[in-house]
Amino acid sequence: MPNTLPNVSLAASWYTPEASRALQELFEAGATTLQLPVGFATADAAVIFTVPTGKRLFVGRPFWEVTQAWTGGSSSAIGLSSSNAAYNTKGDLLGGATGDVLAGLTVGFKGTIGAKLASNGVVVLVGGDTVRFDRITSAFTAGAALVHFPVRLLPTS
Repeated sequence: MPNTLPNVSLAASWYTPEASRALQELFEAGATTLQLPVGFATADAAVIFTVPTGKRLFVGRPFWEVTQAWTGGSSSAIGLSSSNAAYNTKGDLLGGATGDVLAGLTVGFKGTIGAKLASNGVVVLVGGDTVRFDRITSAFTAGAALVHFPVRLLPTS
């Protein structure tokens, strides 16, 4: 295992054959940190990543790398959840139940631990599960970030 983990940046929730091959190579390395772009115009419940078929991913602690401060809206708050029933409440993966708000979303590395990561600490997503962007309260009028989403590939049995 290398001393540093590979990173992958994704700009959409669907993958070209080339991107799929790159993902496969990264997952075969055992662990990676996905970098998933989001912004103020990202829709509520927008899919920002889909676990490839046949894969099982142990999720580390995600966080925001805010590249443009989030502003506007009325008590706006954001987070991440999944289509997996065990983690499908807004903020389960990042942001917590009340979400990350304007005061905490200035430029830099930020993020409130997700409700499910805080409560039991074990989050596993399987093939076909998605990671969703959550507008927990209102909607920001400006802001951008990369979601750093650390994952480790689990054996399939």
